Amino acid sequence: MSEVSTAKPRFDLSGFAVAPELAADAHVKISALQDVVGQMVREAKVLGRTVPLGGGYADEVGKFMAQYGIGTEGSAVEALTAFGKELEALKNRIEKALAKYTRQDEQAAADVDCVGG
Repeated sequence: MSEVSTAKPRFDLSGFAVAPELAADAHVKISALQDVVGQMVREAKVLGRTVPLGGGYADEVGKFMAQYGIGTEGSAVEALTAFGKELEALKNRIEKALAKYTRQDEQAAADVDCVGG
């Protein structure tokens, strides 16, 4: 049977920035994606139930589906759960970037001296 790769991509997000007008929309879309991932996890857990499909090849398919659904390493549940955590981390980064932008914008507005205008 085939293996599922769970290798995590390595991205340097230390300089991550977001346009303030896009931040709220991105946050909503990522939250919606998290909901879909959660549904996929629930469906993958159903695969984890061993279903007696008969003997021979059908038995192998049933065992593979159970292993793929909730097995330890490389299972769909493991990969989807890790993806959900990455999405949450991304939302947190967007929130921090937006808060930083807001603070800097407020500071810049406070520093503007409108005299004689």
